[in-house]
Amino acid sequence: MMRYVFALLTIFLCQFTWADVAALTAFPTKRVEVNSGVGCRIAMTLPADSFVPGGVSVAFSRGVTVGDPLPKSWKANLNELYFSLSCKSSDDPETNDASVRLNPKTGVWEKDFRKWVREVLRPDLYGERPKEELKVLDKAIRVLNLKAANATGYASIEEATTGDEFGRERRMIFCLFHPPKAICGGGVVGVLRDGSKGDLTQHALKIIQSIEFLPDVKPLDATPASSSGGDAHQ
Repeated sequence: MMRYVFALLTIFLCQFTWADVAALTAFPTKRVEVNSGVGCRIAMTLPADSFVPGGVSVAFSRGVTVGDPLPKSWKANLNELYFSLSCKSSDDPETNDASVRLNPKTGVWEKDFRKWVREVLRPDLYGERPKEELKVLDKAIRVLNLKAANATGYASIEEATTGDEFGRERRMIFCLFHPPKAICGGGVVGVLRDGSKGDLTQHALKIIQSIEFLPDVKPLDATPASSSGGDAHQ
């Protein structure tokens, strides 16, 4: 009898937990179309209250703003999640961030801390940094591989290690490649004082990986994409 009661209680708790999580994380979404440059006409899925300059269909957008305020389930001190968008040639050197390298054998993006030290810290100009400081900086950078509908790429995430602890931020830089073009951008995805609950990295990654490259059209011929605000985004 006790086993039966315990089993029912366990099922109830599990159902309550998943229902509670769903209620906290579900929110209306919309699919928007953005023309960020010749060859970079894209669509992406955003929370319904997101702001894309110019409306649903945008010519040469410079960025996307989610929130102000953010969805209530995103427990962060940031008022908004903003990231820039720029259209580049897929072989443009600027698509290769200082912290990453593409492994030619595996096709996987990897962190390249030595490259980051050479290009950002510039020991040739400013001298070598203490080993303990380099260890801290190394841990503050991580690189993720991204896969979208018809593009792949990377996200480099860097946490501030100096300055006022109350204002230290977590920043993301990303590029999605759809040769011969790439969409790159970046923005702040959290303040470190919020801890893991206020980290918007996963929300940003979900939006970025919803990007789909569309057949190119001339900006004047672009037609607004339909949007729907009733779909639940998990």
